[in-house]
Amino acid sequence: MKPDCVLIFAAHADDTEFWAGGTVARWVAEGREVYEVITTNNERGSFELDRQTLIAASRDKEAREAARILGKKDLFFLEYPDGFLGDYAVNEIREKYIKIIRRLKPQTVMTFDPWAPFEPHPDHRRVATAAMEAVGFAHMPLFHPEHLAEGLTAHLVPETYYFAKKTHEMNQVVDISGFIEKKIDAICAHDSQMKAMIDELRLSLGAAGIDPATLVMLDRNNYRPVLEMGIRGWAEKVGVPVGYAYAEEFRIERAGDIVRELLG
Repeated sequence: MKPDCVLIFAAHADDTEFWAGGTVARWVAEGREVYEVITTNNERGSFELDRQTLIAASRDKEAREAARILGKKDLFFLEYPDGFLGDYAVNEIREKYIKIIRRLKPQTVMTFDPWAPFEPHPDHRRVATAAMEAVGFAHMPLFHPEHLAEGLTAHLVPETYYFAKKTHEMNQVVDISGFIEKKIDAICAHDSQMKAMIDELRLSLGAAGIDPATLVMLDRNNYRPVLEMGIRGWAEKVGVPVGYAYAEEFRIERAGDIVRELLG
């Protein structure tokens, strides 16, 4: 095991940047190697691009540029169809995750929280469950013993960081005050997704009876101002109560937590 290794399981190319971009940048600055598994091919997150153009843009350009900004060591693309992870067995995805855990032997795994309430996206829910189970079984040699033929031995993950849209029993706040700009820069690297976000916001306002033309900040070709306002506001809300200018929060589970609770 490399104590400086972090492995992230995400559904889409921009997931990590939104929920943990500042923490990733901080970890890299502290000398940790961060790897990310992007499970889907990102083929449906646009109102203007065809699927093949979107796949190429989000995978080959945007995800790699965001990784460069934050300092991620490497990316792995599993290429499942965007929005349809629910059509695939959890055990199939779990096996792929276990194999990567056994290859990299991370100190920390980060992913969506499978127990967080009100998560609407099926891809997020599927990744959360598969990743949680992969962490739970990767150290047990009778789960996928065929991995041994590739030289991949069992590995126990010491700690797991879970993030979520709706907070649920969060127990760790990470100070990202020195990394908020990198977080915003990395999110903005996902150009196709940020334009889609603005398009969706405008549609939502229209459905609510609000003329989106009255909101000049919702410019799909200049999305950074409204995005920066939202990201800074969210990070301030998390950080200020604990004395940080900006922060991100997580639920952490550590190996041995049950034993520590029993011992008091």
